[in-house]
Amino acid sequence: EKKSRAPSLEWAKNPAWTDLIVTYLTTHPSFRAKLFSDSTNDAAKEGRAKHVGKDSKSTLYGTLAEHVF
Repeated sequence: EKKSRAPSLEWAKNPAWTDLIVTYLTTHPSFRAKLFSDSTNDAAKEGRAKHVGKDSKSTLYGTLAEHVF
């Protein structure tokens, strides 16, 4: 039996959701680096250690979803 698809999210009708994500990513730089795959080269240029995530991308997306919804 086919699984039913979750309803689409109405991002255009809910601009506050985008604002919440941007605010969360801005105020959590380590989380942001893990989500967007921190680069060894970028870390070296900035004189810091590379942020390595032990969590999967789906777990990180779940964290964002919990923050927004």
